[in-house]
This record gives sequence, C-alpha cells and structure tokens, in this order.
Amino acid sequence: MSLVRRQTIALLVAVMAVLGPKVIFAQIFSPYGAPPVVRMSGTLQPFDEKESHGLNTLTVTIEDKQKLLFKVNRVDTLTGSDPGMMLLSYIFPPELRLMGAASKVALLAQPDTVGKPVSLQGFLYIDDRNFYVADVDIAAQTASQ
Repeated sequence: MSLVRRQTIALLVAVMAVLGPKVIFAQIFSPYGAPPVVRMSGTLQPFDEKESHGLNTLTVTIEDKQKLLFKVNRVDTLTGSDPGMMLLSYIFPPELRLMGAASKVALLAQPDTVGKPVSLQGFLYIDDRNFYVADVDIAAQTASQ
C-alpha cells in the first residue's frame, strides 16, 4: 500500500475518532444535504396578515415584489424520504421567496392566478427559505367553482 493511501486512511480514522461515526454518516447521508425536489399543491391567495399565521399557510414573495399567501394542500418530496406536510414545519418563519426562470415565475405573478389551484415543483432550500421553481401547473378553473 502506498504512503499516501496509508496517510489518508489514518486521517479518516482520526476524524471518525474525534467526531464519532454518527456525525460523519449523518453529514454524508443526510436526506437534506442537497436541496430536496419538492412538489407543493395549493392555492395562492391575496396577502392578509391575520391569515398568514394559519396552518399550512406560507407567505410567498414573488420576484421580491409581490407578496401572496400560499395555502398548501399537499407536499411531496421526490428525492429521499417523504415527510409530507411535516416539511412545512422546517420552514420557519413560514415565508418563502419564489425564484426561477422568468417565464415560470411570471405565471405566478399574474393577477388571474389568485384563487386557482397551483402546483409548484422545484428545489426547496430550507435554510434560506428559497424555492427555485422549475415547473408550474395552474388549473384552468378557480378553486371556488
């Protein structure tokens, strides 16, 4: 075995001895090490301070200009484990900035989108409270009809 290989193995053993194997494996195999691909479905509503504290409600900011409420009905994680609606509890305070391709984000900023069922798919950066929108699906009829 070469000297470099022996030194590398010795260094890894020393790091594991200091930090412990659970910490090392948690860092390497964490389901949120990379941003999860998430699909959220719900309705966009006009911003109301009183309703912004509701259950499964996120305050979303579109293009750092428009503030809306997103009442989430369903959350699916497409990579790793699927915590479902529990994922929303990790977003604190419950505010998200929506970003992404201008064509996708512009669909959400349109006034006729409010009140319609919306499905967003993209990368959720939990620590930064950013959602990079990769796909937008807006229902043709309003949710009240």
